Amino acid sequence: MRNVPVWIDDTPIGTFPKLQSNISVDVLVVGAGITGITAAYLLKKAGSTVALIERERVASMDTGHTTAHLTHVTDVPLHQLVRNFGDDHAQAAWDAGVAAIDEIERIVDEERIECEFARVPAYLHARVDASPRKEASSLKKEADRARKLGFDATYLDSAPYFNVPAVRFANQAKFHPRKYLRALVAKIPGSGSDVFEKSAANEFDPERRRVKVNRNWISFDRVVMATNNPLVGLASMTSATLFQTKLSLDTSYAFGAQVPTGTIPEAVFWDTRDPYDYLRIDKRTGFDYIVFGGEDHKTGQKSNTKRAYARLLVRLKKIIPEARVDHRWSGQIISTSDGLPYIGENAERQFIATGYCGNGITFGTIAAMMARDWAAGRKNPWTELFAVNLKKLFF
Repeated sequence: MRNVPVWIDDTPIGTFPKLQSNISVDVLVVGAGITGITAAYLLKKAGSTVALIERERVASMDTGHTTAHLTHVTDVPLHQLVRNFGDDHAQAAWDAGVAAIDEIERIVDEERIECEFARVPAYLHARVDASPRKEASSLKKEADRARKLGFDATYLDSAPYFNVPAVRFANQAKFHPRKYLRALVAKIPGSGSDVFEKSAANEFDPERRRVKVNRNWISFDRVVMATNNPLVGLASMTSATLFQTKLSLDTSYAFGAQVPTGTIPEAVFWDTRDPYDYLRIDKRTGFDYIVFGGEDHKTGQKSNTKRAYARLLVRLKKIIPEARVDHRWSGQIISTSDGLPYIGENAERQFIATGYCGNGITFGTIAAMMARDWAAGRKNPWTELFAVNLKKLFF
């Protein structure tokens, strides 16, 4: 078994140089995951010169360890979003996920990226080891709420394969994240823009708007902090420290496994367990491939990761006995107290994005779209909902 994400193992990405001289750009993007690569790509397409810097390798940190679900359904249940923010804001949060998936599909089509992008249904289903009748009522209510807000959701008495009550969300998606980002990051260098690896942001100079990287300086007009766990950057140490108290870090575990062709329909699934188990299925030649994950916990609260993997494997073998596991890995999830991310300006000419709460691919993409609009001075429909410095009001 390989202790590495299957995405990293099967899709190498060519190296980019270290920064070795002073440069000047319109926008500095710090962090080369889904947010940073997409933001740099969109900013360059919009006419800005960009420097994308990464302290390690591109698409290898948090994004490299994703399970790459593409769904507008948030980790926080819809009824909780409605209770916290009201119908309009809950709908807007899900609309952001819809827009992110549409944007990924648009880019895939425009750039002709071979990344296994496909529209598939998603299923929120009852636990297989619990009484389905007890969960049927709450699932029906969740489907009703989603339909009321304009989303294509249907209650099912029996989900495919699992044969338990579920909500089917139509028109979700999946893709290979590294194949997508490998193609995207290759579009960034040139015409005054660059990508640099092994190039950590070591020292910010707010007065002159520059950052020291590998003993050289990058001067910029604006900076996008796309490191998930945000750096201080141009913000004051006090405000940055206070902001960190709004975030919590979780660890999630995953297996990659081969299963016989046609065992489970191509889709994404997650159950009502807390924390939930999740599953995605990809069609391959001669077999299907699944990614199965769960066992989330606060980072640092459990020292024996072997037990987490063992419990997860028991549940995987219970639902898919013929699964042949060949990869396992863990990833980090940064969450907020209310289930919505913080995306926006947190200091003059500095944009940050964090707290994706398990929806890293969709919220990361929407953050990149918002960063592009911010740099251009355009209003974005999610600016207030995801604002960093505004106190979120609960209804």
